[in-house]
Amino acid sequence: MRIRVFDGILWGVTFLLVVTVFLMPDTVPLHWDENWQIDGYGSRYMFLILAFIPMAIYYGMTLTKHIDPKRMNLEKRKKTYRLFQYGLTVFFLILAAFFEYSAFNPQQDGEQFVLLLVSVLLIGMGNYLPKIPQNYFFGVKTPWTLASEYVWKKTHKISGYCFILIGFINGISALVHFSYTYLVLMISIIGMTVFIYVYSYFLFRKCSQNIDE
Repeated sequence: MRIRVFDGILWGVTFLLVVTVFLMPDTVPLHWDENWQIDGYGSRYMFLILAFIPMAIYYGMTLTKHIDPKRMNLEKRKKTYRLFQYGLTVFFLILAAFFEYSAFNPQQDGEQFVLLLVSVLLIGMGNYLPKIPQNYFFGVKTPWTLASEYVWKKTHKISGYCFILIGFINGISALVHFSYTYLVLMISIIGMTVFIYVYSYFLFRKCSQNIDE
């Protein structure tokens, strides 16, 4: 019943997002720079893509759960998986609604809202990343996490801490209106990605050496 209610809400909100697109001017702002100044315009129909992204994520995650070779792992943690599915869908619904609002109010400064929304997403994901079971579609997938369940668990645990840390740093930067918040966010995410990839490799290598000995 809960799933059907969410499906109904998703379809209803998506319908409203699509209808709103046809109420926009033919040409609308599509891109803002790091100072939240409009630096790109285009057709209103580009917003149709944004409107359907939440639905694509929601039903895409439903599909991948059923075709994943390790789907039994996901079944054991289906509440966690469903939480990510709902959370990501709601995140992109809010984002789509916000950018459609910005198309009608192009001078509205939305930088802080977007950054705080991203911070909430990162912190939320960080809290639940360690609970994601080994699978082929969702999570931190490196050759070494997929090869070893132990490496998967340890990598996701450290990844969770990284997500939360970056989320807090980004949120604080947004609240104090730090001029280079976007730059800090991008560097943090790239640095975290490299660190996690290297960490999983060396952890797998250490485990392999212990087994050989």
